Amino acid sequence: MSRRNWIGLFSNNQSSELSSELERGYEAALLIQSLELEYYNDRPIRPDLELSVPRSVQATILRRFRTALGICRATCDTIRPSRSQLDIQELRQFQLIETVVSRYSSSRQSQSSQPSLSRPPDPLPRSLLGLFDSVRRQLDPTSEETLVAGFRRRRDSTLISLRILLLLVLVPLLMQQVSRTYLISPVVDRFSPDLPLLNYAKPNLEIKAVDQLRIYKAELEFDALVRGDDLPSPDELKHVLQEKAIELKEEASVESLHAIKNVFADFVALLSFVAVCLVSRDELRVLRGFLDEAVYGLSDSAKAFGIILFTDVFVGYHSPEGWTVLLEGIAEHFGLPARQNFIMMFIATFPVILATIFKYWIFRYLNRVSPSSVATLKGMNGGG
Repeated sequence: MSRRNWIGLFSNNQSSELSSELERGYEAALLIQSLELEYYNDRPIRPDLELSVPRSVQATILRRFRTALGICRATCDTIRPSRSQLDIQELRQFQLIETVVSRYSSSRQSQSSQPSLSRPPDPLPRSLLGLFDSVRRQLDPTSEETLVAGFRRRRDSTLISLRILLLLVLVPLLMQQVSRTYLISPVVDRFSPDLPLLNYAKPNLEIKAVDQLRIYKAELEFDALVRGDDLPSPDELKHVLQEKAIELKEEASVESLHAIKNVFADFVALLSFVAVCLVSRDELRVLRGFLDEAVYGLSDSAKAFGIILFTDVFVGYHSPEGWTVLLEGIAEHFGLPARQNFIMMFIATFPVILATIFKYWIFRYLNRVSPSSVATLKGMNGGG
């Protein structure tokens, strides 16, 4: 049993190191592509080409390019023996790294530096070479072991992703409820009469109570008129309103204490969420790969459907109503007044910023990873 545990621990560590190395090389490949797009008009980087930027900036660009290219080459050398263990998304990332490395291989650089306009053709088509390589891997005696190891690695990645996802959701919720019930509530109830700071929400709630008292008075007069009775005398009206005012004041005090407890409980939940993220950095890296595989593994129509649904809900024409309800709920949760000016200002700025970031992500990353999804998105969205 202990031997199996050691083997499982070794396989998990190896899987984590493989994912970390692949993620490092993938980020380096994306950095090289961003440098190409920003400074070289989406062409290969040439150190001998003078850019319209200061020399110090160009030197920084070349230094970052050489460092990123070295990382990509090291990643190719490390990942290539374990290529069959990669899942679909990781295989796409590795193919991008290989594309960047092959673009800047020594033979290609020497050919690109020649003044000739044409390049000698390859002896055999790349697809045919890829077919031979696929047959060779299938006939390899160790291919079955490699395939089983890849399946186990993907299974471990899925289990780790589901576990860390549950921890990110359940730990903050449990810490919020437990701390609110057994720690925060007794402390707030004990010190709230002596500390005015713990009653910051009470004035706003008392204003709300005054409006409710005014409505209650109008309801009493309306009921008397509907029944055909005489209106209450000033003394009777004073007595009834006094009882209602005491009741509303007690409700305002209780709601004020609830708002204070919500603030402290949410802060504890936030701290627990940050603690889980700091402790489980490797698991979060695996979760990121799992989510990337789940998102990019969808079909083009499913990707376009999800993008349109997300944008229409959060940044579309009908999003202001949803943001208004959300902000009013948050203000009520913390015992704050729902300022209409702030809500309108938020609606006028935040969805616009969110839409800009989303369009930039589509243009910069999705257009490179899955250009067919972008074309499907434009077709489903009316060609816009």
